Amino acid sequence: MPEVSVVVPLYGDHEARAVFASVAAAWLAQSVRCEVVLATAGEPALTVPPDLDACRRVRVVRAPATNLAAGLLRNVAAEWARAPVLYLTDADVAPLGRDFVARALELAAGGALAQPWMYRLVGAAELPSGWAAVDMVPVGRDPFCFVREDPDGVLRGFPDERMVWDPPPHGAPEGEPAIPRVLPPPRARAPYGPRSRLWRAPYQWGAMLVERRTFDLVGGYCPRYVGWGSEDDDLLAKVAARTRLRRGRHLDRSWSCLHFEHRTPYDGSEQQAANERLLAARTAAGPDAMIAQDLAAHADPGGTPYGH
Repeated sequence: MPEVSVVVPLYGDHEARAVFASVAAAWLAQSVRCEVVLATAGEPALTVPPDLDACRRVRVVRAPATNLAAGLLRNVAAEWARAPVLYLTDADVAPLGRDFVARALELAAGGALAQPWMYRLVGAAELPSGWAAVDMVPVGRDPFCFVREDPDGVLRGFPDERMVWDPPPHGAPEGEPAIPRVLPPPRARAPYGPRSRLWRAPYQWGAMLVERRTFDLVGGYCPRYVGWGSEDDDLLAKVAARTRLRRGRHLDRSWSCLHFEHRTPYDGSEQQAANERLLAARTAAGPDAMIAQDLAAHADPGGTPYGH
């Protein structure tokens, strides 16, 4: 049985389809035994590559076509997870280092752990033969975010990205560290849509290691968000109200992952704005009300695993 279930959403024709096999292989290479449960909706259907299918630790769950939101799909995948601990992530983010999950369990210290430092890989539409994310080593100035892969097999930062550290938000606990954000270097701005706000987080915003019982206790992801955005902030607020939540970017930047950069057509959309309004209304009501509402709305999400 797996010790950790890696819970992943994928819907529509998202670019993550091109890199999912490499991402899944990185999770299976962890020193802690993991399974990958990916919930997908929309077309085209996604199948498990034969080499990964043979290990029977990668499962694809077909969700109803109406589940076109990351949170809804993660809820579906979590229903099929077999491990007592979940790692909530995305199909285009790979762990760096074979000890990523082992270190996450240690850093969580019995609570929940969120937001590893994230390097953003530019120009990775076609991965080279033999490429393995777990073997990549970031080299460059400290700290940095946007990277390119050199022929020598390391991830090197761009010298012209701009990183700033914002003060913690009003009302944050005393001693809360500054929050980093980064402006991509000119050579790395092409993937984003014309409406993009360009500033990016140098950490994976909604990634979280959490015990399955805590995830269930808070009602999983709120089912009211549509498309992309805000469902992760919502879950973070609920989990923090029920267990100790630690943020990896505060604790150890060497605990890190790799994101394959792609277009962001949802940036600045009305759908995203609607999600932000919903988040503001829910958080104003407080985490107890949020949790009660989601537990009341919880129902069997459906979905049928295929290939196993």
